[in-house]
Amino acid sequence: ALFSEGSGVIYKKDNKSAYLVTNNHVIDGAKRIEILLADGSKVVGKLVGSDTYSDLAVVKISADKIKSIGEFADSTKINVGEVAIAIGSPLGSEYANSVTEGIVSSLSRKVTLKNEEGQTVSTNALQTDAAINPGNSGGPLINIEGQIIGINSSKISSGSNGGAVEGMGFAIPSNDVLKIINQLE
Repeated sequence: ALFSEGSGVIYKKDNKSAYLVTNNHVIDGAKRIEILLADGSKVVGKLVGSDTYSDLAVVKISADKIKSIGEFADSTKINVGEVAIAIGSPLGSEYANSVTEGIVSSLSRKVTLKNEEGQTVSTNALQTDAAINPGNSGGPLINIEGQIIGINSSKISSGSNGGAVEGMGFAIPSNDVLKIINQLE
């Protein structure tokens, strides 16, 4: 694809740079990465590192316009039935900053995904019934306190029926995300 859209969340900032996490498949093969910020402005990002296995990537942008950053929750403390809110751009930037709400349906689902190389990879995921559509990929799943409990991935499917399933979205748990982005940085 010449053009791919997804979501991400800024989680770290120093004097010069801010760092955001997204799904690897959102930026895979990109010659140019443009980030549409919540205020509507666009900045160019530089890929810091990506991992096809976990489908995560870290992108660096200038910290100039960044006022606040996302905070990660401890995913071992998440309970089934608690509120889960997905933020992102389902179906692209036309619907940027959409928010969907649901609950945490299950904590450690073993789910499979095909990565960019076509390998089938098994991963540990949070399951939610918050609506997660392709453009939500890479965006945060947050709890009622506004902390990141997971990174949404539209690539993860449960079962191989190939069809879209209503009310079953998956996210990479925050503790797993933290481990991987620290390595990628």
